Amino acid sequence: MESLIESTFYLAGGTGRTYVPIPFIFPIFSIPAGLLGLMLPLQQIPSVAKQILSIPLLAMIFATPIFFTPNNGLIDIVVAPTCYNLFLRLFEFYWISPLLYGKQVYASRDYIYHEIWACMFKFPKSDKKKKDDDVKPKEYVKDKKIYHIIMNLAYHVFICDVFGSWFATFSGTDVMTMHQDRRALYFLFNVVVVFTLNSVFNAVGFTLQLFHCIYYDLGGPYSSEQWRPLMINPVMSSSLEELWSVRWHQLFHTSWVAFGFRPARYITQRALAKTVKNTLPLSLLAGTLAVFFISGLTHEYMIYATAGGSVYTRLFIGQQVFFFFTHGVGMTLERFVKKLSKSYLPSFVRESFFVQHIFSRLWVFSFAFLTFPFFMDGFSYTQLWLDTPLGFSQPYVFEFFRSVVPDVGKAVCGSLL
Repeated sequence: MESLIESTFYLAGGTGRTYVPIPFIFPIFSIPAGLLGLMLPLQQIPSVAKQILSIPLLAMIFATPIFFTPNNGLIDIVVAPTCYNLFLRLFEFYWISPLLYGKQVYASRDYIYHEIWACMFKFPKSDKKKKDDDVKPKEYVKDKKIYHIIMNLAYHVFICDVFGSWFATFSGTDVMTMHQDRRALYFLFNVVVVFTLNSVFNAVGFTLQLFHCIYYDLGGPYSSEQWRPLMINPVMSSSLEELWSVRWHQLFHTSWVAFGFRPARYITQRALAKTVKNTLPLSLLAGTLAVFFISGLTHEYMIYATAGGSVYTRLFIGQQVFFFFTHGVGMTLERFVKKLSKSYLPSFVRESFFVQHIFSRLWVFSFAFLTFPFFMDGFSYTQLWLDTPLGFSQPYVFEFFRSVVPDVGKAVCGSLL
């Protein structure tokens, strides 16, 4: 049958996908994900039966962004990583844990709830240093009201709107060629992208927090100490480790740790147990690099789904893995240099303002600037920023650059101005 309709339009993705209206794209993957989540706490169903039932449901989650699209770049870029990381986390529950660690296919409802909110919410824990069973978990003071969330959300939406309007002056080609033709502008573009991503993710984060406070806390007050922003100003990072471990969003942290870090660490420890006395450093290194590799695969999947198989294999294959794995290697090198510096540099040099606040940030900016094209090109191809649901300020931003400061507009804007 026409080679199975040309191998399902070259395994779909890009323009080969079937159009689905926005309200219907989410149930396609959320229903099978919900069914898999509901099965996990059920001890009445044997693990083997759960695994058999999981196969078509996992396949549906994985395939959704590849074969269906609402024809909106921003929705595509939300659905793709969501599906991929749901697949990773659920695959670990249903297959990796049983096969690698010999565990049952099981997770309690509380555990699932903790996993979902752990990227933003600090759950009360007892003090592990105290062995007294009567020691109660820390109590957090509920010092903020729901309107604080709304104010933060409004600020980040405003930032997304204004800078999204500036991005709308650039075509995908503008961005892909900018690092060759307009390097100073490309540096500015990198900084603004990261600054804006901080607000994009925090807008998502505060929306989720608002939902949690309304649904779980019935609109009551919350503790600011328990909640962390999804992003913490990554442009202020003074090291790659601070960038990725502290300031960058942790939305998919549990998936990458469960699917990447733990298996890599476990396999490395088992493989080296008979030949290496202390396997911990190498196993931790393997786990860390595995997390960056899995992160790279997540973004490869996003590019494949949005650009399509033909374009992806011709232009972008491997770029995301290279970007993230290189940052993993850079972070490892950074740790090694820090340890080495303690032996060869006096403390007043290591702790000086120049090293701590200038040199360290120059290192992060330089490394990011050199590697950023590998991250950005695939996303630039789809021009996803042109599908923003905001754009309220766009006419004013365009008018400002066209009429008020036309010379500045030519210097700092793209060809769509």
